[in-house]
Amino acid sequence: MKISPRCPACLLNRVYLESSMATSDEDKIHRAVEESLKILAKRYPDRDINAVIATEMHRKVYEILGVEDPYKKLKDKANEVALRFLPAIRDFVEKQDDRFRSAAIAAIIGNTFDYGVMGHEVAEDDFMDYFMKQYSKGLAIDDTADIMELCSGKVVYLTDNAGEIVVDTILMKEIRQLCERLTVVVRGKPILSDATLSDAKLAGVDRIADEVLTNGEGAIGIIEEELPAETLERLESADVIIAKGMANYECLSESRFKPIAFMLTAKCEPVARDIGVEVEDMVAMVRW
Repeated sequence: MKISPRCPACLLNRVYLESSMATSDEDKIHRAVEESLKILAKRYPDRDINAVIATEMHRKVYEILGVEDPYKKLKDKANEVALRFLPAIRDFVEKQDDRFRSAAIAAIIGNTFDYGVMGHEVAEDDFMDYFMKQYSKGLAIDDTADIMELCSGKVVYLTDNAGEIVVDTILMKEIRQLCERLTVVVRGKPILSDATLSDAKLAGVDRIADEVLTNGEGAIGIIEEELPAETLERLESADVIIAKGMANYECLSESRFKPIAFMLTAKCEPVARDIGVEVEDMVAMVRW
């Protein structure tokens, strides 16, 4: 998915957000915004993938700010909230007739743990109320039966946000009962509120999956040329790739890897329009 005319405003909003979280030094914040504008001015005319441009921008901002993980407090809060409500979500899923579909919807609702999208708010204190409201809405695109069937072989699960990865474990357990091998991929370095190895271990992913790998240098989504050899091989040999979140959709919606099951909440207009749904719709969609 190529960058939309609406994307730069959101990208710059995130730059300001993370800069103001990391420092009160106005000069550093100005430099972060200035360098981000330079990257946008250079990359936008080529209409590259939004998540790829965003990756370059945020790496530069982190360098200017001199911080490794400006979202750490938000990520810790997201993990804490998700862990607090995990037993209730798990109990609810286990009582449903179609546990796989229910676990998939739960994982997609978990995709709302995203602090980087302008105009999107994360439900924290009343998350279970929010969860039940979203669950009752159902999926705008529901390919969960096809996804379940595809999970009989080698599965690669591309994670997205901290907090979300905690809820993902419910679906991961369902997949592990069906599949030959479950490979979970997290970010190789901190970027935005995305899950890294430490978040995966906190969530217990290493006790569910056969292996937990990374996307290399911590890109927002998947940048093929940055992938470690083992991760690339797993993607190439997968019987299905479960791709959580909008950044993975942006990077892989036109990729050579197939089939991909995109599981996300469409939190912005460009992604929603590209998929063909409304903003805040939930999607479990297979691209063959």
